[in-house]
Amino acid sequence: MFGGLSTMLWLKRKHLRASANFWLWAAGADLDDTRDLSERIYLLYVAVIVCGCAVACWLWLLGLVTGSAQTDSPEMAAVTADIALLIAGAALALPVCAAALWSVRAAWRAPWAVSAPDAAWLAQTPVALAGWNLVELAPRLIARALVGGAAGYLVAAFAATALGTQADLVICLPYAMTAGLMTSASYALAWVVGEIRLRVAGRRRLALVCAIAAAGIMLVVTTGALLPRFAGIAQALIFGKPGASAPIAAAAGTLLLVATSAVVARTLPACALTCDAGDASVYAVRRMAVYNPKLYRSLIKSRRAARRRPIGHMPCIRGTATVLARSAISLVRRYDMLPQLLGAGAVLAPMGVALLSGSLAEMSAASGMLGGATGGRILGAASWLLFALSCSELPRAIARTFTDDMGNRFMRDHLPVSTPVLLALDALPALAVAVVASLLVCIPLAWSAGVMSALGAFSSALALDIILALCGALDAAERTPGKLRLSCESALGLSAVTAALIAAVIPTGLAPP
Repeated sequence: MFGGLSTMLWLKRKHLRASANFWLWAAGADLDDTRDLSERIYLLYVAVIVCGCAVACWLWLLGLVTGSAQTDSPEMAAVTADIALLIAGAALALPVCAAALWSVRAAWRAPWAVSAPDAAWLAQTPVALAGWNLVELAPRLIARALVGGAAGYLVAAFAATALGTQADLVICLPYAMTAGLMTSASYALAWVVGEIRLRVAGRRRLALVCAIAAAGIMLVVTTGALLPRFAGIAQALIFGKPGASAPIAAAAGTLLLVATSAVVARTLPACALTCDAGDASVYAVRRMAVYNPKLYRSLIKSRRAARRRPIGHMPCIRGTATVLARSAISLVRRYDMLPQLLGAGAVLAPMGVALLSGSLAEMSAASGMLGGATGGRILGAASWLLFALSCSELPRAIARTFTDDMGNRFMRDHLPVSTPVLLALDALPALAVAVVASLLVCIPLAWSAGVMSALGAFSSALALDIILALCGALDAAERTPGKLRLSCESALGLSAVTAALIAAVIPTGLAPP
């Protein structure tokens, strides 16, 4: 079972050294160049600085958490205590929800992806797959246990301070251990699901993902119903009551899942991981993740998209409907763009309607803050503009198909439609997703402010969605020398200023509710 353990540990040590050297390179140091005393002193200096910053940040977070739980009035202390118990129970329920998400992701992808050179080298050595599985699983479990334990310690410190107890190590450690072990158990469960995924054929993986997703939804709903029970467990852990055996149960569950993972790994074929081996060219450009993270993420996405099988088929239609059908198929196949479309419709557009229309003007005028109504309008428009500029990929996602078609000059010259019609047909499916997301956000407004207010907000969000699509389509403009060309960011700025000015000068009776 543990054949070739020394070889696997040697390879793991090499990878850890390469990872440490990667981050040290970002700090100006290098493990391979520490040949004289001055370079070693500088390396020690970097390590001391990093450790000091980590300790200082931890103490600052701990002081911030305990300070926010301290109140002067008895009424606020009682309310804070109830909220603290609810937060502590929800923090214990959070690893259960994370287990559902991780399991769905593991059912779609392999639990761990090795590089192609590692897979080729280990295939020629007597390495047991079960031992290799444990060597890969153990560091991931330790890392997630530390992160979950640190977050649990902060939650326990907040709850203990809110309940009138001093947040010391003895009080917070049982809760932190439980949170860390539950996080490890959640990831170990997802790891077992990923191993099961390796044994399932390609056509059955979608059924496995759907089954795991249904089970995850049921698990999340059950966890929400049992939230008072988790709050009781958290209170027992913080106050050290006799029934607080949650750390032992979490440790036993983690060990049981690790043993299950080892048993399942023994039944895997030797070539199970070679089909999901990572591309060695990605490892050669890992330093790009420091100075150009967007380009590195795009490389990772393009590598995954290249390995993805096509979804759906083009229908047998003619005319301009072919362009619309191709855009719909492109949206279905590039489903990784759906979060960006939902973000544009559910976050960026409604936030623009709220801030550009002057929602802060009335509050600032009534409270006499932010420079009155004018200051509130300026601050609202500037806040949305900064947010839109930082999320400029959201408008580009709506017009992504149009940008690709305009970039393909051979295909564009043979399309029997004009550029405005091509923009309308290519952006229609993605724009429909964004509009539906805006509609779902505006529906709760009908119960709180009335149907007319919801219709006015939705019409404004619809107009802003269209403006975002037009701004994203500007990337496809031809780069003619001497010709004025606006970028997506410049168009967003002009649109924000224009909308804020129109909302400021329009009469009150003509403005949407």
